[in-house]
Amino acid sequence: MGIAGYRAPKIKILYNGVDKTDEIPWIDIGIDDYESDESDVLNVLMHWSAPLPREEDEIKIYIDGAFLGDFTIATIKYNYKQSYEIEAISANFFKAFREKKNRTFKSQSYKEILKSIAKENGYNIKIDFNRMDEVGDIEQYDLSDCAFCKKIADDLEITFCVKNKTLIFIDKDKDHDRVEYTIVEDEIIDLNYQINHTKKYNACEIKWFDSEKNKSVVSKVGVGTPVLKFSDFARDEAEALSKAEAKLKRQKNSVLAGTVSIHGRPFFAGGYINIKLKEEPKTLRAIISKITHSINNNWLSTIEFF
Repeated sequence: MGIAGYRAPKIKILYNGVDKTDEIPWIDIGIDDYESDESDVLNVLMHWSAPLPREEDEIKIYIDGAFLGDFTIATIKYNYKQSYEIEAISANFFKAFREKKNRTFKSQSYKEILKSIAKENGYNIKIDFNRMDEVGDIEQYDLSDCAFCKKIADDLEITFCVKNKTLIFIDKDKDHDRVEYTIVEDEIIDLNYQINHTKKYNACEIKWFDSEKNKSVVSKVGVGTPVLKFSDFARDEAEALSKAEAKLKRQKNSVLAGTVSIHGRPFFAGGYINIKLKEEPKTLRAIISKITHSINNNWLSTIEFF
């Protein structure tokens, strides 16, 4: 599987918008691309003779013509007179996006709130989740905008990540808004996966406190057994049912997990990976949670999925 095909990739590096490929004697390039709220990371190992970069400068990486990311230099590590390594992140997390704030968003939808945060921090935004038009009062107490976005995503059980100066918020089960990638057996270098034959719930109950009735109540989505049960805060029954539905869908999507390595491909975390194997009657399909691109004399992509 996947033995043939190693070749030297063609690299293009834009430094502060200028093509500096020929002036940067790199040794190894690594890119960690995450589906979650973690910042994507670029590591470039360079010869000592290379021009010294500056923190907060911008690097864009292209491999074989494919754009793999826009990064801001955060750290420079030195191996004196031998080499140095730059670490750059996909979002400028060490600036205002990480500063703690206290404020209340009154009578605004999630969509309006997140658009406002994106604009404040100079980001583009992509939003597509079922509850984005729900209106309410939401407090941001002693949280940075980054942490507040993560809290909203956790509360709604949606995907939140930052890609190439864009804040992304989508439902975990949104098929139509995720890129589809396909791998066949002959392209695989290494594959490890597990299929979890755990209990699959057909219904979900949420216990929440109804302030109008001044008592705890139980709301349910789905039919039949077994029933997944949990407790959480909800402003009303509509929000309680939305949380229960999101939790039920999430557990149904967590059956398959694993890792696959292939020759370098411009895949991105957050998309769907379809793996077609000769001895598996059904295509393995899962969400890509992380991709590690390793580039030197060749290009290897290691994909983690769930």
